[in-house]
Amino acid sequence: MRVGLISCWYKEKSCGMFAHNLAHALEELGVEISVVSANCLCFRDDPFFSDLFFSPCRTVKFADFYWEPAPKAVNYVRSIGELSGDALKGYAYLKKAQSLPLLHYQQTQGSFGFLPLLSFLAYPTQAKRVVAIHEIDAVQKQLKVRSRSFPTVWLNKIYHKADAVIVQTKAAKEALECLDVDTTKVHVIPHGTHIPKLNSSDNALDNTNASDNTLDISPNRYQMVFCGGHHLTSGKGFDVFLKALLILKEQNITPNVMIYGLNSAYGQGQGQQLICELGVGNRIKWFDYKSDDSLFEELQRALCMIIPYTTSEAGSAVTAAMANAVPVIATARVGLPEYLAEGGLYIEEDNPQDLADKILHLIQNPGLRETLGMQLYHRASEWYSWETIARKTLDLYMSLLWGGSQGIKVNPAVIKC
Repeated sequence: MRVGLISCWYKEKSCGMFAHNLAHALEELGVEISVVSANCLCFRDDPFFSDLFFSPCRTVKFADFYWEPAPKAVNYVRSIGELSGDALKGYAYLKKAQSLPLLHYQQTQGSFGFLPLLSFLAYPTQAKRVVAIHEIDAVQKQLKVRSRSFPTVWLNKIYHKADAVIVQTKAAKEALECLDVDTTKVHVIPHGTHIPKLNSSDNALDNTNASDNTLDISPNRYQMVFCGGHHLTSGKGFDVFLKALLILKEQNITPNVMIYGLNSAYGQGQGQQLICELGVGNRIKWFDYKSDDSLFEELQRALCMIIPYTTSEAGSAVTAAMANAVPVIATARVGLPEYLAEGGLYIEEDNPQDLADKILHLIQNPGLRETLGMQLYHRASEWYSWETIARKTLDLYMSLLWGGSQGIKVNPAVIKC
């Protein structure tokens, strides 16, 4: 089977990491993957694998000045130019890969967002088209014109032209249903992760001094983890997390915090301002990881991962934590209970005191940390390995092309009895 994977391919970005890992897992199952990616709007001039990249806006390159203040007339021209560029991108991606029998488009921010998808699906092709939605764009929900907002449910009917749509949680499927998407075409396939062998010596130790309720913390052995990603301060409860840290600080509890996955172009300024205002910056470090191995090394030293998300997808963060036996404190939003099940420690959204109490509960109960961590690790091993996710994806491919598995030979070396 030959598949065109249309996606960001930068391994240090979460969307590129997802596509890279999924592609290699599919190749292990005998699928021939052709990657179509781009070097525009991905914050790099020199991609890792230049033969995989092309720029659909190479001939007409727009300057990076869309967000600078300007008169209304200039902003209008910019908007028209941006929309036109996005339309050309979607068509260019389709032309680049339409000779393949199946195309798998990863809808993410930037080059592979919703607007290029409009033209990608609008143009006719003989290929089967699968769209994986990593994040629902704001324009899919409403269009802001001056001070008014207009619903854009009609825009989402473009998904009806896809042969299948993949989301990572049932919650995302329900969100698409509210946007009038035909959910008979929507399939839930979770985010995957590598499953490392755990080294017990790397697990966080209990360093609580019961006499004064103060943590005696070694900087390299005891930390909390927060996934920043892009748009750090949008829908991720980062302000709630910082306020919880401040509550703990007032009790002389000051654990280290590692914020990872953040692109400095998205939100770090606002995040740093919040940290400065609350005075909790002396224990925080920023970690821009380049590989799963480097991230996993950090995670295996963690006390817990904090995911107080309310709107942003969290599949990458939560599966990485689970795979490293890291307890997770999370809201019951954005499909997080689907991943964590009974192994998660849940909090009320927008409630710093509840979050602080749950963190303190984990600090004071090392046995609970170990129990929850191992419960999540076994769940990740069973349900969220990249091999499992690739098999589910391959099943969908086969059902679209042949209505079943009879049309493909899967690599016998990886077939389990």
